[in-house]
This record gives sequence, C-alpha cells and structure tokens, in this order.
Amino acid sequence: MSEAVAQVTRNPAVDVATHIQHTNLRADATRADIEQLLAECIEHGFHAAVVNPIWLPLAVRTLRGFPVRIGTALDFPVGGDTTATVARAASEARQAGAEEIDVMTKVGWLKSEMDVAYRQHLAAIVKAADRAPVKAILEAGMLTKHELALAVELCADAGVSYLKNSSGNGGGEATPRLVANLVRLSKGRMKVKASGGINSLEEAQALLEAGADLLGTSSSVAIVG
Repeated sequence: MSEAVAQVTRNPAVDVATHIQHTNLRADATRADIEQLLAECIEHGFHAAVVNPIWLPLAVRTLRGFPVRIGTALDFPVGGDTTATVARAASEARQAGAEEIDVMTKVGWLKSEMDVAYRQHLAAIVKAADRAPVKAILEAGMLTKHELALAVELCADAGVSYLKNSSGNGGGEATPRLVANLVRLSKGRMKVKASGGINSLEEAQALLEAGADLLGTSSSVAIVG
C-alpha cells in the first residue's frame, strides 16, 4: 500500500485508541462494569485498562493473551495514606499483575514546602513498583505556576515515568496548553498522561498533538465510536 493510500484509509480513531487508558475507578463499579470495561479494551484496542486494585485478578485473567496493558491507581483520589502504606500497595499491585501504576502525589506536602518528603515518597513508590512505569498525579489545578514547576523537578528526581495532570477530582482538566507546559517542564525526562474532561475524538487528538503520550478517560468508547 502506498503512503498516500495509507493516509487516506487510516482511521484517526484507531490511532487515538492506542493511546487511551480506558478507566473505571468508581467506588460503585460492579464486577459487570469491570467486565464490560475489559471487553471494550479488547474490542477497541485501547492501550490499557485501569482499574482499582481489587479488580486486578479479574483483569489479569480476562486480558491474558491480549495486547492490553493493566494499570491501577493507588492512594486515589485524596493522597492521604502514608508512604509505607502506598509502597506496600504498589508491591501488592505488582504481584497481582499490575503493569503500570498511577499514584497520587502529596499535594499538601508540596504546599507546605516539604520538598524532600514529597520526593522521597514518590521515590519509595517507584522502588516498590519494581520497574513498572509510575505516573505521578500532580493535581495541577491546585498548584501555582511555581509549585507545578517544582513538582515536575521532584518527580524527575524521584524516577517517575509519567506526569499526569489530574485525578479528575481536583480540577486541572486536561487542555492542550497544560499538556504542552508539562512537556516543556519535563525536558524529555518523563512522558505525559493527560486526564480529566476528555470526551471527544477532537479533544483527544488535540492533547496528543500537544505532546501527551497517553490519555486517561472513562469516555473511551464514545471518543473512538
């Protein structure tokens, strides 16, 4: 197939799907809800399924043999657990089959100028994750310009793999401008996962064009549909 024909026949939604981490972290998510999420990941070729730790065994069994990664979120969405608790959870999640870990950062520590504690916490999670990519949820909507820049530096020092702008609960929804800023601040040391308020194919494409590597959303099927 010639390059020109390939460009014509390529489906933009399929391209976007390979960057989507299809997510259901609701407290009221039932087994049937998670089974549907996993089936949608297989059907649409999403990059990953992201579920709460209690659903990891189901995800592992269901996705075995399919090219869909398995992710989970820890200390979500408040970030109030101790470092020891979250590190243990990261280790348990890895043992249960999680291949990627999204973790809340300690926003209150950052705002209290507890920079060392903020970095050490993330470094402990990175170590416990045992080479699995760790995505630090920054809650950018709660941070000043200076705090955001500092958070990025601390994440880099801690060995974090991805910067994630928001949990979806603390504001700071993904915008091309915010994503581009995170890409700039990361200076190539980390990738960017955009999350929060991504509901259409056009929005998804704009975020990818701004430099996002992954998209976290629960509206995945509507986006590619």
